[in-house]
Amino acid sequence: MPDLDRGTHRRRTATRRVLATAGVLAVTGAAVPLIAQAALPAKARTLTVAADGSGRYRTVQAAVDGARPGDRIRIAKGTYHEVVRVPVGKDGLTIAGATGNPADVVIAYGNSAGTAKSGGGRLGTEGSATATFAAAGLTVENLTVVNSFDRAAARPGTETQAVAVAAEGDRQVFRNDRIIGHQDTLLAWSPDATAQTRQYFTDDFVEGDVDMIFGNATAVLDHATIQADDDGAPADGLNGFLTATNTEAAHKYGLLITDSTVRSTAKDGTYYLGRPWHPTASAVAQVVIRNTALPAAIKSTTPWTDMSGFSWRSARLASYGNTGPGAATTTDSPQLPAAQADEYTATAYLAGTDGWNPVDRATSTSSGSTVPAGTATGDTRHVTEPAPPSTVCAAVPATRTVPTRSTDQASETTPPDTIRIQHALDTCTQTGHNTVAIRLQATDASHNAFLTGPLTIHQGEVLLLDSSVTLYGSRNPADYQISGKPTCGTLASSSGGCKPLISVAGADAGIEAVRAADGSQGRIDGRGDQTILGTTTSWWQLATDAQQTGSNQNNPRLIQADNSDNFTLYHVDLLNSPNFHVVYNSGNGFTAWGVRIKTPATARNTDGIDPAGATNVTITDSSIMDGDDGIAVKAGNRPSSNITVTNNHFYGTHGISIGSETSSGVTNVLFRDNTLTGTDALGNASGSSTGIRIKSSPANGGKVTDVTYLNTCLDAVRAPLVFDTHYSAGNGSNTPWFTGITVDGVTATHSPSGARSTLVGLDKAHPLELALAHLKLDVTTATAANARITATDTNLHPSGPDVTLTTTNGPGAAPTCAFPTFPAL
Repeated sequence: MPDLDRGTHRRRTATRRVLATAGVLAVTGAAVPLIAQAALPAKARTLTVAADGSGRYRTVQAAVDGARPGDRIRIAKGTYHEVVRVPVGKDGLTIAGATGNPADVVIAYGNSAGTAKSGGGRLGTEGSATATFAAAGLTVENLTVVNSFDRAAARPGTETQAVAVAAEGDRQVFRNDRIIGHQDTLLAWSPDATAQTRQYFTDDFVEGDVDMIFGNATAVLDHATIQADDDGAPADGLNGFLTATNTEAAHKYGLLITDSTVRSTAKDGTYYLGRPWHPTASAVAQVVIRNTALPAAIKSTTPWTDMSGFSWRSARLASYGNTGPGAATTTDSPQLPAAQADEYTATAYLAGTDGWNPVDRATSTSSGSTVPAGTATGDTRHVTEPAPPSTVCAAVPATRTVPTRSTDQASETTPPDTIRIQHALDTCTQTGHNTVAIRLQATDASHNAFLTGPLTIHQGEVLLLDSSVTLYGSRNPADYQISGKPTCGTLASSSGGCKPLISVAGADAGIEAVRAADGSQGRIDGRGDQTILGTTTSWWQLATDAQQTGSNQNNPRLIQADNSDNFTLYHVDLLNSPNFHVVYNSGNGFTAWGVRIKTPATARNTDGIDPAGATNVTITDSSIMDGDDGIAVKAGNRPSSNITVTNNHFYGTHGISIGSETSSGVTNVLFRDNTLTGTDALGNASGSSTGIRIKSSPANGGKVTDVTYLNTCLDAVRAPLVFDTHYSAGNGSNTPWFTGITVDGVTATHSPSGARSTLVGLDKAHPLELALAHLKLDVTTATAANARITATDTNLHPSGPDVTLTTTNGPGAAPTCAFPTFPAL
C-alpha cells in the first residue's frame, strides 16, 4: 500500500498496478484469485499446533495445509517464526490462540514489499504479509501477528511497506487479536473490487504509523485499540496516517472505526486520520470514524489530507461523535450528519445482501464452543487498555533504599515519605476531564523506595510509579488507627480498626505504574510478612492467631476505593498485603489491567481483588497469587452487576468467587479464558483449593443470576466446581438462590486425592439452575442436591437428592490448557 518516503513524506513512483483481468488483483506481481464458496463439512475437527511437538503440528502453516473447511486450529503458547497463508477454499476455519491471551501466541516474520522472492522480482506490498487470510467465513481470535521488518535498517530506496495481516475474504471475523507493524500494518482487501468482501475486527489492537489500515474491502473496527507509534517527528512534522482506503465508488461502505480508542505518545498534531488511496479511476475512499477517543497526536482541525494528487475533499471521509483532544468540528473536519448516523453503524456496514450480522452473534469461546445469545455479557463499557496520564502534576523523588526489618527505628515509627506524597496529592487537581499524575520517581539505582503511612488519592488523580520504584507500607499500627474502632494490630471481638494503606475517593482516579521493556513495573508492598512495630508478630501471623482463637484480626487493607467511579489499576505489582489487596466498593466503572498480586497462599484473608456493590467492572490480563479468594464479587449492601473477568491467571488462591455476601443480588457476570493452579509460585498449596465458586448461605444470601464461565483451565485444584448455598453453615433468613449459571469449557488436570465438586441448591423451592457444557475433569466425584442441571458433552454427571439432570449433545470442546509460571517480579 502507500509507499512513503520517510524523509520528505512525499509519494514515490507508483509501486502497484491493477490488472483489469476478471477476478484477479496484481499487487507488484502478486496475483490473488477470486474467493470460491465451499460447503462446510458436517463435523469439524480440532487441529493442535505446538512448536515443542506436543501438538499434532509444529507450525501453523502445516495445520492450515492439513485442515478441511470448517476445522478449528488451536495454537499453543509460543512464538512461531513463519509466513502463514490461508488460501481460498479453506472456508469456515477457526484459528485461535489456545490461552485466550493474544500476547501468548505470536506469529512473526519480517518481509517487506522490497524483499526478493524466489524466481525473481519483489514480494510487493500484499506479498509481504506475515499472515494472509483469503478464505471466506474465517474466524481468527486470540492471536498476535507481527511484521518485524526493520525499516530503520533498510537500505535507502527500499520499498518499506510491510503488512502484518492481509484480510482478503468475505464474512471474516477477527476477535481479540493484536496486529502489529509499521507501514501498511493491516490490509483489508477485496481481490475482486466489485465483490462483496466484509471483515469484522472486534476487541483488536492495531499498531503502526503510515497508512496502517488500508484497502478496498468493507471493514469494521469495533471496540478496537489503535496505537499510532511515535517515530520522532518534530512538533511541526508528520509521523503518519491511520487510514488509506481505496473503496470502489459503487460501494457505499468502506472502512468504519467505531467505539474505539486511538492512543499515541507522539507529539501533538503529527498524525492524520487518513488519506484517500486512488490507484484506479473507480476508487473513491470511504471512511467514517465515530464514537472514538482521539489523542492530541491527531491533527484535530485538519485530520484528512491529499494523496498522490487526489484531493481528500473528493473522497468520502467523515467523523461523528468522537472525543478527546484529537477530535474537533471544523470546516476541514467534516462530520457525519446526525440524520445519517444510523446508516453508518457496524451492522449497516456488514449486512450486505445476505444480512450478515457478526456484531450481535452469540459469544464464541476460543475452544470453539458457542454459548447461546442471552447469557452473561459482563461489563457494558467499551474497555480498552489504559494509558498513564500525559500530564504530570507533581513528581516526588525517592530518597530511600529498600527498607528492611533493620531499618532505623525513627523512620519506622514515623514513615518519612507520607507527608511528601500526600502533599503532592492534596495540591494537585484534575484538569477539566483529564486526569493528572503524581509520579513517584527513582533518583538513582540505590534510591528507588518510599516508606509511607496511609495515603488518600483524590478525584482525577493517578498515583504513578516508575518501573523501578517500590512504595512500602508502614509497620506502625498507630498510623492506620481509626478513632473509636478496635486497636489496629491486635486481636479483638470485631474487626475494622485499620485504615487502608491507600484510600481512593472520587471519580477518575487510579493507581498505575510504568512497565519497563524487561517486564518490571512499579510495586506497592504492604509488608504483611514483617513484624508489626512494637511486637514480635507479623500481620499475617495475627490473622492466623485470630483463626485459632476464634477472634478477629485488625489488619489494614492495601487499597480501598469507595464510591470512586472510573477507577483504574494498571501495570502495578501488589505484594504482601496485611489483609485484602484491593477492594472496589459501591462504584460504577473499575478497570484492573496488567495487575500482578504476589502474596503466599499461606497468608490468611489476603483476597486479591474484590468488587463489592459494584457495576461495570473489567479485570483482565492479570496474575493473582494470594491466601484467599483470587477474586470475590460481593453484594452485601448494594447489588453487583456487569462484571467481566478475563485472561487472568490465579495461583494458590481460593478460586474465582462470587460471595459469600450476596444479599443485594449479583447479576450479569462473565468469567472467560482464566487459568487457576492450586499451588502458589513458592510451592504452597492453597488452604481452600477451589476453581470456580459461588458461595453464600441464609446468613448473607441473595439471588445470583446470569453468570457465565467460558474456557476455564484448572490444575491441582481440590474443588473444581463449587456452587454452595450452605457456605460456612451460616444461618438466617436471607435466601441464596443461584440461577442462570452457565459453565462452558473446563479442563481440570492433576486434581489431588479427594477432589470433589459441590453443586447444591438451597432447597426444592430454590434449586441451583446450572448448564454444564464441554467439561473434561480428571476427577468427576461430586456432591449434588436441589439442582436442575443440563449437561452437554461433559464427563461430569452429578446426581443426588432432588437433582434433575438433562443430557444433550452439541458442538464444541473442552479447552486445551497451558499454565504460565508466575511472572518474575
